[in-house]
Amino acid sequence: MLIQLLTKQYPGMRLWLSQRLTALMMAFYIIALIILLLITQPAGFTAWHAFISPVWFRLATLVFFMCLFIHAWLGVADVLQDYVFNKTLRATMQIGVDALLIAYLFWLMFILWNI
Repeated sequence: MLIQLLTKQYPGMRLWLSQRLTALMMAFYIIALIILLLITQPAGFTAWHAFISPVWFRLATLVFFMCLFIHAWLGVADVLQDYVFNKTLRATMQIGVDALLIAYLFWLMFILWNI
């Protein structure tokens, strides 16, 4: 049943499912982050630095933000398609959003690996 929904007959289903899966992954990250913060309770710069220094935490944070950017990209694309009727303006706005999301991803990688 699910495979049939993901075929070319229902083109929006893959995007819908992608947005729901990214939301689910972000929810898992936030719950895990809250639990980790409640357990470790970092106070001060050195404690926070030790908290975010492990590679697994940096990778999990990177995956979280990649999911966030994909989620935002899909949502903005839907909103622009629904409310901006001029195709040239919509394409320009989408390119602007795409460029910002890519710039934010590179900025995040710079922050995560230059700690």
